[in-house]
Amino acid sequence: MTLQFKLKSLGGLLLGSCVLLATGESDQAISTGHPLETIPQQRAMIQAQFNPPWFPFFDQVNNPISVRFPASQRVDITPPPPPVSGFDQAILKLCGPIGSSVSPQGFRQLMASYPTVFRQIKQATGGELSLGRSQDAEFLEDLTRIWFKQEAFVHIFCGEISGSRKIGGLHFRGRYLQLQTEGMGGRLPNNTGREEVVPGVVYTLGVVIKRGNQLIRDSLKGYSYVTDGQELLTIATIAFKAQDKTEGACLYPVTDADSGQSFRAVFVRQRGAIVTFYPDATPQGRSCQPPR
Repeated sequence: MTLQFKLKSLGGLLLGSCVLLATGESDQAISTGHPLETIPQQRAMIQAQFNPPWFPFFDQVNNPISVRFPASQRVDITPPPPPVSGFDQAILKLCGPIGSSVSPQGFRQLMASYPTVFRQIKQATGGELSLGRSQDAEFLEDLTRIWFKQEAFVHIFCGEISGSRKIGGLHFRGRYLQLQTEGMGGRLPNNTGREEVVPGVVYTLGVVIKRGNQLIRDSLKGYSYVTDGQELLTIATIAFKAQDKTEGACLYPVTDADSGQSFRAVFVRQRGAIVTFYPDATPQGRSCQPPR
């Protein structure tokens, strides 16, 4: 891309006009008639126009780059857009705009609207989360408690905003796709030193989110590409039950039933509830207790 500034004298006034010569998909020209002293501002305006504050999370192009992991090879950090199920869409609707709160009652209504999902989660966890509480109403109460006592649902599925340099959670692939599709966020530029990829499985990257007139940036977020909303809710619930009364952080093994791909996820439990659950491309730490 080449910037050419042509100076013209018009009526005794020195004016600057800017012509942008570019190649590729961004071919276009911008010209202004502002005085010469505004050329730095013109340059900044043009740079902002052609250097957006974020890159996409997903695309249909194989464009490998160098990242922190794996250090020995270039990888594509923008896989094709993942599928979105009806339950995924319902989760995103419940989340609302980034930074919104989600009520326990809203979660209970979500489960009531998807009885098959609720039944499958219950079956996957052995029919109860607390000993002797196997009735549907009891299971739903316990499920809601472990996901909302520490606000894990919002943290993991929706993402949270804390100040201008902190995005809490955000580990659901559907939320990433929604942010991109709605033009509300993307991948943080100039952050390859922190990015980690297990191609087609785990993506650890920085995120930029637009909230009003503010851009919120966080250099370390991530999601599992092979895990949809129901799977994420189910696996984290199974991990919770498997730890019994053991609290703190541990690494939980996950194998995707459809692809056969495996990874380890960081699971954190505190005060009898889920805190977070996210995939890790370079896991270190103690292993979680396996399901009994």
